[in-house]
Amino acid sequence: MAAYIFDRLRELGEKNAYPLHMPGHKRNLRFMPYDFRIYDITETEQTDNLHKPEGIIAYAQKAMAELLGADSSYFIVNGGSGGMIASILACCNPGDNVLVAGNCHKSVYSGLVMSGVNPIYISPQITEEGLCGGISIRDIFRAFDDYDIKAMIITSPTYEGFTCDVKTIADVVHKHNSILIVDESHGAHFIFSDRFPKCALSQGADVVVNSWHKTLPCLNQAAVLSTKGGRVDIDRLKETVSMINTTSPSYPIMASLDYARDLLSRDKNLFTQYLETLADARHELTHCKTLKLVNDSIKGQHDIADVDISRFTIMVRTDITGVRLGKILLDKYNMQVELAGFHHIVALTTVADDPRGIKKFVKTITELDKKLERKYIEKIPMTSAPVTVPTMTPRDVYFSSKEAVDMESAVGRIAAVSVIPYPPGIPVVPMGQIITQEHIDTVNKLRAAGISIMGIENNNIITVRK
Repeated sequence: MAAYIFDRLRELGEKNAYPLHMPGHKRNLRFMPYDFRIYDITETEQTDNLHKPEGIIAYAQKAMAELLGADSSYFIVNGGSGGMIASILACCNPGDNVLVAGNCHKSVYSGLVMSGVNPIYISPQITEEGLCGGISIRDIFRAFDDYDIKAMIITSPTYEGFTCDVKTIADVVHKHNSILIVDESHGAHFIFSDRFPKCALSQGADVVVNSWHKTLPCLNQAAVLSTKGGRVDIDRLKETVSMINTTSPSYPIMASLDYARDLLSRDKNLFTQYLETLADARHELTHCKTLKLVNDSIKGQHDIADVDISRFTIMVRTDITGVRLGKILLDKYNMQVELAGFHHIVALTTVADDPRGIKKFVKTITELDKKLERKYIEKIPMTSAPVTVPTMTPRDVYFSSKEAVDMESAVGRIAAVSVIPYPPGIPVVPMGQIITQEHIDTVNKLRAAGISIMGIENNNIITVRK
């Protein structure tokens, strides 16, 4: 017998690869100087109740709202995923039309199933190297002209750190008496410096979800849902937050949120030092040609409003893949990146990083860049209609009878799962859409290019049973 999870974590702890990935505390005791074992308690008259906060949790949530400039903020102890589901349930009714960015997190699709709404998918722009950019304002106007839309859901920033023009999107959404929900899970740190992109809440978003555990020194699953502007029913929002949060919430998770908020609000030098390290690192990486850092020059293109400087998105312009580069970094240099895709890697840094760790990563990338020969990389053959409406709603698909069919025989069938190439992470076939020959041809081209496709297993796709 073995304690499988514990034993593996102990092995990884002994290896101690430098973490260029979440959670944002980076195992740095300077930012988490406590032993959470003694804080793992339950609700008592002294510790308040997350589902009816009147004491310390209420005070902590109020302090969080003040920091974020929100009307109200709520702690989420099962990550940003829970926050997105609660947002959809609070703002939408069954049968409502909801405009959904095609690169939304899987939790959004869970929210669509649970809420019973009618999604209308809007595709982000795609960069020349196959990454998701922002959402076209022109496409948004067209969608609102064609449909009566109750709410819009976008992801900003993306995994690669690109933000949308949230202010303009909010203006369009509000002009049509609709609600804007922003998954800002990867942008919790934006509030701490004007050198980061502007926060969605400050640009007019009605509901924003921040995963503090991703980019700030908090325990995994620590997230915050905030609202501003008065367009959302607060009582209903409180109900849905309570629905998705466990009735046995983790006090260590909540305490890590509260401690990080307090520490980072008081000690401004922490971000000053971190930003200096980032500036030096990004300057060094700009000289690389084969392992090319995506920098500010992309702003204004592909409807990208801004770029998060805290993460290093590096395009691999040679005959090795991003997956291979990630393996080299781990096996040879003992550094674990957040994401290794086909054509790129993403290394995530936070205020809790050791500057020496960031410098080691930069030195390694620059040295590898000199050894690797730059080569032409074929562009990903990815196209997607600006706006698509599925034949069946995600909820109807979820409760339908399903069967696996050979991909080549799937034309005319309704997809019971979303077929998603990564990168860029936009469905070729959204769940509930009728599969066409054009879809199949696109998937085959992507597979031939070496792109990983989610939703295809052994050349089969799950469809709604006829």
